[in-house]
Amino acid sequence: MAQRLRTTEGGPLLSEADLVAFEQRFRLKLPLPLREFLLTTNGGRPERDLFKLQGLSGNPIGRIHFFFGLNDPVESCNLDWNLEVFRDRLPPGLLPIATTEGADKVCLSVTGATAGQVFYWDAHARPGMNSVHLLAEDLDTFIAALQSDALSPTVLES
Repeated sequence: MAQRLRTTEGGPLLSEADLVAFEQRFRLKLPLPLREFLLTTNGGRPERDLFKLQGLSGNPIGRIHFFFGLNDPVESCNLDWNLEVFRDRLPPGLLPIATTEGADKVCLSVTGATAGQVFYWDAHARPGMNSVHLLAEDLDTFIAALQSDALSPTVLES
């Protein structure tokens, strides 16, 4: 991972077997940067949570509320729960990996020519409008570009 991202409130430590079970259940392959991120943090609130958002008028900045993990006791914090709940609304091949403070999602493409790319999905886009916006060519680039401000979570050193 290009730049480590610290999080708070992540789920329990994961094993490679946890990731394989998720992949088999949903018949998809997690890109290596996401595998590494999940094994390191298992989701959570990131200390750097702001990202630039191009293509959405009047909303140039997004804020990640929570990165999803696996086996979290809070159901809505899990990749599998979000994939199932939003499957019929998200474009095919997109895996929701984080949520904003609203209903919008940060997604990772897991199939086709765009596999590995990071997208913003606008949950409130009107029918016929573009609901998906490219954020980064890969997860490492996206994470490295995240910024923080006074409202960002603080991760205390132990």
